[in-house]
Amino acid sequence: MKSADPKDKRTYKQFRQEWVAEIEDAELSPLGKGIQFAVKLVSQWLDVTTDDDDFVICDGSGDGGIDIAYLQRADGSSEEQRNSTETTEGDTWYIVQSKYGTAFTGSDTISQEGHKILRTLEGSSHNLSSVSQKLLEKLNQFRQQASDADRIVLVFATLNPITQQDRQEIENIKILGRKRIIPKFDVEDISVRTIWDEQHKVSVPLHGQFLEQYSGLLVGTVPLDQLFEFLDSYRKKTGNLDQIYERNVRKFLGNRNRINKGIAKTLNENPEKFGLYNNGITIVVSQYEKASCDVYKVNDPYIVNGCQTTKTIWEVLDGKLNAGGTGSDESTDSWIKQVRSGGVVTKIVRDEADLRNITEFTNSQNAVRQQDFTALETGFKNWAAAMERDYKIFLEIQRGGTESRKAWEKQHPEEEPFDDYVNAFDLIKVYGAGWLGVPGIAFSKNLPFLPSKPVYEKMVSRESAEPEFGARDLYAAYKIKCAADEIGFGRNAKFPSRRLTRFLFYHLLMRMLHSVISSMQPGVPPSALTDAVIKLSNPESKAQLDDLVNSAVQLIDSYMSLAGDRSINKEDSFIKKYNGNMNAFLKADDLGKENHSPLLVQALAIQDAAFGMTHKDSVAQALR
Repeated sequence: MKSADPKDKRTYKQFRQEWVAEIEDAELSPLGKGIQFAVKLVSQWLDVTTDDDDFVICDGSGDGGIDIAYLQRADGSSEEQRNSTETTEGDTWYIVQSKYGTAFTGSDTISQEGHKILRTLEGSSHNLSSVSQKLLEKLNQFRQQASDADRIVLVFATLNPITQQDRQEIENIKILGRKRIIPKFDVEDISVRTIWDEQHKVSVPLHGQFLEQYSGLLVGTVPLDQLFEFLDSYRKKTGNLDQIYERNVRKFLGNRNRINKGIAKTLNENPEKFGLYNNGITIVVSQYEKASCDVYKVNDPYIVNGCQTTKTIWEVLDGKLNAGGTGSDESTDSWIKQVRSGGVVTKIVRDEADLRNITEFTNSQNAVRQQDFTALETGFKNWAAAMERDYKIFLEIQRGGTESRKAWEKQHPEEEPFDDYVNAFDLIKVYGAGWLGVPGIAFSKNLPFLPSKPVYEKMVSRESAEPEFGARDLYAAYKIKCAADEIGFGRNAKFPSRRLTRFLFYHLLMRMLHSVISSMQPGVPPSALTDAVIKLSNPESKAQLDDLVNSAVQLIDSYMSLAGDRSINKEDSFIKKYNGNMNAFLKADDLGKENHSPLLVQALAIQDAAFGMTHKDSVAQALR
């Protein structure tokens, strides 16, 4: 298939129309369309699936103003967090109030719905639905045991971006939330434009004197007024200056912060000495190029170190340079000359490995989005190309890539479309649960599956005689994922036993396949499992694969039932350690191991033996 530039060539207006079309075309009531809008927007924004119990849909009668709630858990156990000597990220509850189309009327809506949600969180709302009441109980428990790193974020989700006037009301709600709910209470707003901005980056000129220390690193000085121009250009192109700080550890702490007061004082009184007193800033970019003598064009800039510095520079200079007036003022003119002679030490990083590392190290509190770093990994890029070439499957390695690619295909009907589209990070987690035997970690965490982290490193580390991990392994994981999707695991599963057990299914299925292969040969390396899955995926072996899948599903259904001597509710740790909390039990690191779930291990052995008596020979024959 002919390769094409996946960048979306649509205007925002076209993107918005196509994004909404799926909702508008659905045969749903206005309420149903509103729910579908909220789920689509929030899941894309947070880059999460809706299968997890941590993603709660409340929208409807008795929701208390909360349409969706999502718990973004910090990677690592709470005990690890408490014992760590490093600054760690905390858990975050996102509380979403969504208004689709004409349901949003501006500041009044924000005020009414914001106060309604605050009352719900305080326990003042009555006649809540069972779903909302259960959610509120969790939120109350969260508030009681929240650490300084934990927070609650109220999110207003709208079709179109809200106005600056509306944001003032958001600020008011945030202040009230911090007084009445939890000290770390924040308010954010998202819209379809937010998704567009994530997918369409910008190129901005930066004036300064730089030296290239080595390929991918510029170090130099940017005059204060030119840094202001850079920020202003970015703001005009994106409509949101804060977007440039998305990968910074902290947002702007405000003018009342002691450090920021000092920065502002220097800018107002001695701007020419600013470079002497300031440590400088770091900007990571996807690319840079020299446009002229002292001008570089930087693409996709993110300020990862220097949020307080640059935002204070913006606040002070914007207040004086953009105040208006056609006359002149002697003191202001003198101050502007001083500003032009002052500068900021600036480092620009382009190298892909450093870009990923710097971004990760300075943005550790945003764990759910760390899978975005896969777009910077050479391995993922090569795997995406191979998946396209060998299997006609689009491997999404950059958030929003699937929608952009589908839009491109609509604009180029003469080009052959992909057969399917799948997220790379999803397949990594399927592989981890199935091939590497970590279903609980796959269900609960993202961090271990990132490049340089334990599960990922185990995945790509092979014996010298083994073929390198690659697109063939991802394709095998894709086929197993398709089997689970066809059965119907996840939030909308017809059987309760399959709501939370997707990753456990991958694990049990591959353990049973491992048993078949081990009866045929000594030792079962990961590549042997991959080869077996691909052989069984051939049309002539469909019956054998179905037998294996059905056997694993039967084991899941039996284990998750309330009856039986080897069911989950008879597990000692489920009763004593997890107090019957199924979600927590299935997210344990040792799920599937003797020390954690011995009855599951026994049930697998029995099911495996039964499968061996009836189907193992036919599966083995298909693998020869």
